[in-house]
Amino acid sequence: MKLKPEDIFAVHPLIRFAGLANRNGQVLFAKMREGIVSSTPESVDRTGLENHGRYFIETAEQEVKWSGSLEYIVVAYEKYVIVFIPLVEKYVLISLEKSVPAEVYTNISKAIRALD
Repeated sequence: MKLKPEDIFAVHPLIRFAGLANRNGQVLFAKMREGIVSSTPESVDRTGLENHGRYFIETAEQEVKWSGSLEYIVVAYEKYVIVFIPLVEKYVLISLEKSVPAEVYTNISKAIRALD
């Protein structure tokens, strides 16, 4: 199954943005949910997906030998939350509304990883 933004948006109604990149940082898709206005320019969204995602995931995965597999990485801003989710050969970046409780991040991450 080829992962699409709509598949990711279907996981939780408060996912604002969905992006997918391969492990080299090549963007496969980057899409804001219909009706949501981005807080950042598209270039910033793409940079987060291309560079930050790859850097954060590669850095965190250096510890898997001791810590177990990486589930997700969260970056919280005043206006929204970003979650990086590693997949087998790719990774997903989503942004969530701040009203999503942190304890839900694990379920969202598992649901997205199950789509891969």
